[in-house]
Amino acid sequence: MDPQTQQLWIITLVVAVVVVIVVAVLLEMIVRTARGIHGLVQQIWIGGKRIAGNTVTLAFLHETNNLAGMILGSASEIAKATSRIRQLAEGPKS
Repeated sequence: MDPQTQQLWIITLVVAVVVVIVVAVLLEMIVRTARGIHGLVQQIWIGGKRIAGNTVTLAFLHETNNLAGMILGSASEIAKATSRIRQLAEGPKS
């Protein structure tokens, strides 16, 4: 092998080694970034589950308010009917 060909091979190998090192460093940076993102996503997920657990009762509270409104309406009708019965039972006032 002549010296020029040998020099070209050495330069090519050095460039290849440098490229491999740069790629390895970049991949390591990507892996570290992905792990950091994964950790943050886990924290967000846990926070979201806590929020969901704390707010699930709001739907029940809305239903409770609706039922309380219906009960109040029924109680009002019962009170009116009771008043009418009392008036009829007492008879006309003289």
